[in-house]
Amino acid sequence: MDEVKNKFRESMSRLATGVTIVMTEIEGRPWGLTVSACCSISMEPPLILISLATQAASTQAIINNQRFSVSVLAEDQIEVARSGAKAGAPKFFEEFAESKGSFNYDVKNALASVHCRVEQTVTAGDHTIFIGFVEDVILGESKSPLLHFDRQFGEFNTAVRN
Repeated sequence: MDEVKNKFRESMSRLATGVTIVMTEIEGRPWGLTVSACCSISMEPPLILISLATQAASTQAIINNQRFSVSVLAEDQIEVARSGAKAGAPKFFEEFAESKGSFNYDVKNALASVHCRVEQTVTAGDHTIFIGFVEDVILGESKSPLLHFDRQFGEFNTAVRN
């Protein structure tokens, strides 16, 4: 089974994904976590899905607050992504966040930010899946996204190589 887990981990590293910061509040301060497991699941009603490690501080904070936001990062926001990805480090995000009211934060200059209340919580393996009801969306400047591929952050290139 370990071989399957290792191959599965490697296969998922080969799936290019957008990079988001999931934010909530801990101790009255904005807290952000870098997440690539995020997707829209319904337009009617508007629902979004995020998956977080069950043991992550963010997971318990979202359970307590019943609110979170998802900010989609631009290619020039690698520093933000790295800050939210530091394993075991506190992820207070005042440096990168703008407050939009109680438990609603956006990453400054994000491509988009989606504000949600928790609609449903599902435990799946070592992760907790949150389905969020979208209450508000803030659109930023339209520019290239930050991507995650092969355990690295990078840019989107529209050129097709032969």
